[in-house]
Order: sequence, then structure tokens, then C-alpha cells
Amino acid sequence: MNEKERPGQRFNPRQPQRPVQRREMTPSRPAQRTAARQGQERPNSKQPAKNPVRTNRPVHAGKKQKAAAKKGGNDFSGLKFLGVMLIVVLLVCGGIYGGFALKDRLSTDNADQTSAEPATVNVTFPEGRTVRQYGALLESHGVCNAEAFYREMRVTDFTADFTFLPSNEILQQREYPLEGYLYPDTYTFYIGENPKSVIKRFLKNFAVRVSEEMVNYANSNGEGFQKVDMSFDSAVILASIIERESPDNAERDKISAVFWNRMENPKVSGTGGKLQSDATHYYPYVASDERPDGFRSEYDTYDIAGLPKGPICSPSVDSIKAAVYPDATCKAYFFFNDKKGNHYYAETYAEHKKNIQYCKDHGLA
Repeated sequence: MNEKERPGQRFNPRQPQRPVQRREMTPSRPAQRTAARQGQERPNSKQPAKNPVRTNRPVHAGKKQKAAAKKGGNDFSGLKFLGVMLIVVLLVCGGIYGGFALKDRLSTDNADQTSAEPATVNVTFPEGRTVRQYGALLESHGVCNAEAFYREMRVTDFTADFTFLPSNEILQQREYPLEGYLYPDTYTFYIGENPKSVIKRFLKNFAVRVSEEMVNYANSNGEGFQKVDMSFDSAVILASIIERESPDNAERDKISAVFWNRMENPKVSGTGGKLQSDATHYYPYVASDERPDGFRSEYDTYDIAGLPKGPICSPSVDSIKAAVYPDATCKAYFFFNDKKGNHYYAETYAEHKKNIQYCKDHGLA
């Protein structure tokens, strides 16, 4: 080992020192000369400097600043790291949720395309509407074609499944075989439903609404009208006329009695047993402007005595009850309704004319 390589020697003026990394921190030569002139000793090679040059340089201070900056940087980087990780977790969770949502949606869409129930529609049929009006409502709501609906009544015998119906032979003699038996109500149908299925819905509801007791009582010819061949079918026919004559449920059993009295005593009433109901003028049409030129209804009770050959509309259960159970105390053969819905009953035609004149005089007719 030579003298330059002795381990104890820290500074050798003969041997240039290796420059410090941060050159900007090394004192310049003019600064060293200025320090010598001010009496500062220059270190020699034989005696180590008490204060080596490195101690006067801000090297250590620089390291401390770096350490402090590094420490502070580490703290900030940790917060940034946590923030970035939180964002990543949220994005991952959002992606997972979106994936599942998309999968569920695709599964639902596929299920809807493969096994979805047919679309349905609710249709309301008010009391007093005809089969023709029923057909128009069904077609306008996309349930079934009106003509197919009418045709199904003519080609299918429903009497075996619904015993309250008269014989199919009687039904087929009518303008629309099931007029009066398609119970008025609100129904839920499938779009494009089979007409036969549609008709069965009406008939099943009729069986629920009208009790067997009512049917049996009418078919037994009742108790108070023995001279008239009463049946449940004749009660439904009369109920359809009552339904169109008055919306007042409290008056329907009296109106029923007027019609039954006329049929029971055709000579006493002077009507010859004719019901003379304006509601029967245009059947199967509802109003005069609907009928063809020269049309004359076979159901017009001004022309025929007694009941027409079939119902003229779909009556409510209240009208059917009134037809089956008329007011036995009512002896009238005539009635008149004014504009306000008031009813006037008379036992003779002379009294009936007085009631009409009274209403005219008071602006009620």
C-alpha cells in the first residue's frame, strides 16, 4: 500500500480531490483565496484539517432537505395511492354491477321474446248494449273480428255447457242468437282471442251474476202470472226492454208489472196485449238513422202482441230481477217518463193521456 492509499489520510493537497456530486454547492476558488487572505489556514497534508472542507459545504443540509422532501413526498404519494385505489374499486364495482344488469336485461328480453304472455286489454260493456255494439267494441280493441264474433254464435251450440239458455233451435231463430245473455261488465281479453273463448267469458259471467233460484223461479211460471207462459228466457226478453225503458232501478219492478198486466189482460187494457215499447222500434239497430231505408223490425212491439222473439239488448241483473219479480201491487197498464226521469202510471188510457198533457204543460214532455 503506498502513501496515497493510506486509510487514515482524509485529505492530500497534492492529490486533487474527486469533485463533489453537487458542483453548484462547492466554493469557488476566488472564495478560497479570499478566505486565506482573511487569516484562515489551508489544511496541509501532514495534519488533518480540524474542519474538513466537506463540513463547511451544504452537502449534509442538502441531504436533509432531500430526506425531508422525500418523506413529505411519501406521505402525499400515500394519499394519492389511496385515492387512486378508491377510484379503481368504484370503477370495478360499477363495471361488475353494469355487467350483471346487462345480463339480467338480456335474460329478461330473451324471456319476453320466448315465453311472454300474450298482450291483454280491458273492455267495458255497459248495460243496454246490443250484440252489434259488443262486436264493434271487441274489434276496435283488437280482441277479435266482429263478423267472426257474430258467426261463432250461429255455428256453435253453447246450450250444453250453459243450461240457463233456451234450446239452440230457439236461439237460431233470432237476429243474434245470444242477444241478452252476454252479461254487461268489464272484461280482460287477450289481443286476438278466439271468438268462441270470448263468448264463453260472457256466458260464464252471466251464470255467476244470475242465481239458479231466479232461473228456477221463472221456469216454474212464477206465482202471480199464471195466464202467461212465463219462462226464464221470456224474463230475459222482458228484462232487455225494461233496461232500455228506464235507468231508474227503483221503478223497474213497476214497469215490469205494467208489461205483465198487459199480457195477462189484453182486453182490459185496451192494448190487445201489445207492449208498445219505443225501445223495440229499430232492433237490431239502436237509432232510426242507423237502419236501412224501408227497414221494419220484426221485434217492434207496436206491431206484435206480447214479447218479441228475443231480447233487444244485454240487460243488467237488476232488470232481470224486475222481470222475474214484478211489483204485484201495481195495477197500471200505462206509464210515462218525463224529461227529469219521473214516472207516471195509469190504469186507463184516459188517465195516461192526462199524465202526458200535464208533462207537456209544464215543459216536462
